[in-house]
Amino acid sequence: MKNMRYISRLLTGFIAVFFLVLNQGFSQEPIEGIPATEIQRNGISGWQFLKINVDAKSAAMGNTMASIGRGDASSVFANPSAIVGVENMDLYSGTMSYVADISYNALSFVKNLGSIGYVGFSVAALDMGDIPETINSPTGNRTEYLITGRNYSGGDLAAGLTFARQVSDKLSVGMNARYIQETIDDLSMSNFSFDFGTSFYTGYKSLRLGMTFKNLGGDVNLTGWDETLQTEPVDIRMPVDFRVGLAMDFLPGENLNLSVEASHPNDAPEKVHIGTQYNFNNMLFIRGGYKMGYDEGDLSYGVGLNYSMFKASFSMVTMGRLGTVSLMSIGVNL
Repeated sequence: MKNMRYISRLLTGFIAVFFLVLNQGFSQEPIEGIPATEIQRNGISGWQFLKINVDAKSAAMGNTMASIGRGDASSVFANPSAIVGVENMDLYSGTMSYVADISYNALSFVKNLGSIGYVGFSVAALDMGDIPETINSPTGNRTEYLITGRNYSGGDLAAGLTFARQVSDKLSVGMNARYIQETIDDLSMSNFSFDFGTSFYTGYKSLRLGMTFKNLGGDVNLTGWDETLQTEPVDIRMPVDFRVGLAMDFLPGENLNLSVEASHPNDAPEKVHIGTQYNFNNMLFIRGGYKMGYDEGDLSYGVGLNYSMFKASFSMVTMGRLGTVSLMSIGVNL
């Protein structure tokens, strides 16, 4: 009875935080006599590649990341505290065919060190491919764009370490520390990014709660001087994202999983992510998801296969007028 009261209080507090996150962007108290002004945070940060989910499973499940906890190396990119489920070693490799012929690839490895904790390494790289250079060419009293015949490219890199530990039989905590770099043509910038995550199993059936605080870091700027504009580069913020979510398994064999998350980014309105997965004998997984609060795209779906020590996933994510992107991943439990 005492345990149930504890769980009830915990859930009440967690749900309060969940709706508080949503309320930050969906309501604003007007001042009498002054019309309310809608606050827009769009476009105030850079490093947008950090917001692209390269984990095929969570991408298929509506981009739910904080609470779906799996205990494999892909958790490095979702919630670092979830790697505590790795029995010995786990390897993950994922690739995404993004919009505009952009490719995004990721690799992660996690090792269980027993009482010390769990350590991991990850690297993710985005490649924009060759981009034709265009310039403004004077034509009379106006200008027109001109293709110079020169190609340039751009890309992003994130590489770092992960550490997680099981604090109790119900609570685990974890963090990522990553070096990040962004390059376009002959300009570049670099920074350090930190992620923090927690996973809590309530003890009530399979109900689990998750929180993540991602992409923390200082402001930086592109290293380069514009001789034409004669101005210093502006500072570029990190795309900080705070998430709270809960997940639970249903049906007699707990074959159906449902996850719900609220997201509070610093550069966009609040968002909601809903994901589900059906497990057929722990071998075939059917996944689907829905996202709210995005300008482009809402539905996602995918499948997963487990055989012996191998795992494979494939997912499709709709992005509205930008089309549909695909993700593939392979995992090995060593």
